[in-house]
Amino acid sequence: MIFLSLILAHLIADFYFQTEHMVKEKRKFLKLHLFHHAVVMLFLLLIIYFYQGNDLIREVLLPTILLVGIHGAIDYLKIILQEKTNKLVQKNAWNLGLFIVDQILHVITILAVCYFTLQVDLQAMFHTVLVLFNLKEGMRPELGLLEGLLFLVIMLILCTTVTGHLIRIMLGSLTKHISLFEGKYTLKDLAISPNSEKNMSEEYTYMVMKHQDLSRGKVIGYLERLLVVALILMGSFSAVGFIVAAKSLTRFKQMDDRDWAEYFLLGTLTSFLFAIIYGVLLKIVFFGSY
Repeated sequence: MIFLSLILAHLIADFYFQTEHMVKEKRKFLKLHLFHHAVVMLFLLLIIYFYQGNDLIREVLLPTILLVGIHGAIDYLKIILQEKTNKLVQKNAWNLGLFIVDQILHVITILAVCYFTLQVDLQAMFHTVLVLFNLKEGMRPELGLLEGLLFLVIMLILCTTVTGHLIRIMLGSLTKHISLFEGKYTLKDLAISPNSEKNMSEEYTYMVMKHQDLSRGKVIGYLERLLVVALILMGSFSAVGFIVAAKSLTRFKQMDDRDWAEYFLLGTLTSFLFAIIYGVLLKIVFFGSY
């Protein structure tokens, strides 16, 4: 429970208390980000302490200092590496690698703090995980209500915000002509003369999206992944294909642009891949099979 609680606190501090502007100006807002992180961690550890704690310094203050301090060191190292590699040709791939390594190091930090200061039995925890995923023989553990709820909320955040951020890093910024094109068009019947036959023509309307990160595409990505997860939990794997078809149909005319088509396909396939993984994990944890 403690490990899941700290993971949830980390995700909240890293992806909700840290705005897009703070991410772009990481060096400038690093202290503010660490302050947010410290408040969230301190609040959580105080709740755990009042519930089952014995030593305020060892179980609250020391873990908070270690988590925030190491988190700051990791983020500062990431900032330096990003600044020194700004001119890389494969910048998106490099930033994606940094993001993944950054999150892995944060998880390792939480595991270490849990073991050395909060006396969490990591061996028993790993054994439970292995048995839960049928990687080791043993009696299947039953998740408590609180543990199940924490795991569900963590998976919800991973499925929406974290995966959306990861896909944005992987795809990079839209090129100018793609980012300004939203593909709205209308069909009209035109008659050249009273005796002529009607001809069908297409009229395109181009719209400027000034706030791309708040566009409908972001919400659509969240909803499509949640829907795929729900379908997998219900065992309706074949229905996932209808979502892909429906999404492609709405963007049919934009597929004429090869740049847009590749961008759209890569983002959609990546989104569905993560959604399927999350759905399978949830089904194994809560239902024991996939």
